Amino acid sequence: MILDNSNKRTLLLDSAMGSALIAAGALPPGEGSESANLNFPNVVEGIHRENIRAGCDIITANTFGAHIGASLRKDADPAAAEKGLRAGVRIARKAADAEPTAYGTGSGAAKDGRVYVALDIGPIGDIIGLTSSLTHDDAREVFAHMAAAGADEGADLVLIETMSDVDEAVDAILAAKAETSLPVFCSMTFNANGKTFMGVSTEKFVRAAAEAGADAVGCNCSLGPAEMMPIAKALIGAAVDIPVIAQPNAGQPQATGEGVYYDMKPEEFSGGMYAMITEGVRIAGGCCGTTPEMIALLRERIG
Repeated sequence: MILDNSNKRTLLLDSAMGSALIAAGALPPGEGSESANLNFPNVVEGIHRENIRAGCDIITANTFGAHIGASLRKDADPAAAEKGLRAGVRIARKAADAEPTAYGTGSGAAKDGRVYVALDIGPIGDIIGLTSSLTHDDAREVFAHMAAAGADEGADLVLIETMSDVDEAVDAILAAKAETSLPVFCSMTFNANGKTFMGVSTEKFVRAAAEAGADAVGCNCSLGPAEMMPIAKALIGAAVDIPVIAQPNAGQPQATGEGVYYDMKPEEFSGGMYAMITEGVRIAGGCCGTTPEMIALLRERIG
């Protein structure tokens, strides 16, 4: 159903969770965002509800860094990670089931107006086989645990994002496909030169992800809408029949003595995203620094 709708209309993902949690005072320095699922569940749920009211079709569970696996570094706590992941999916599921879509029954991603929940899976954080002792078998085990737990808690799809290493991305896709029957979306983060910092091109990524069984491919983070446009167009050209995702940042981060902020206006963000949609992007949303207001303006543009 999700993929059927992506072929008929643009599906909207939500805005950034991390920056929203920081703004709400729910993400202490040094903690992963998934800690808020246990410490500030009402704040996390409120952010999901804001995005649903803004008009998104898919909300992303706050599970990006909740990696589960005994093979991780010695100070990792797999049990705590699983607890945070499961809580994150439950919170998103609660918001999606309780909050009506912006347009009522029949206007959401599905014909019944349902909002979908994506289990969010981010990179493990080390370059497998280079900067860590993890093997690709270890990585697949970690991603398999995450996918199985997310599906068990009611996720509708798996969103693998912010990958730089194509082999790790493939590990995550294969694990999610083996452990669940859910659609699997995969997005990598590219530099302005069209490659990830590991040197992966858009063409190489699309080819590898498609062979692994990805149901949608895309780009997220690192760049603002204008800078991401060439990346999105290259993905569209390479993907052919696979829906393409784009989730840029709200421009480039600006550093001050009080921290980092993004100064892109909602109108500029929504305009840039709309331009990518006219080029063929079928699943659109926001990454770092983006807000529900930006999603709402984009929803107004695309109807």
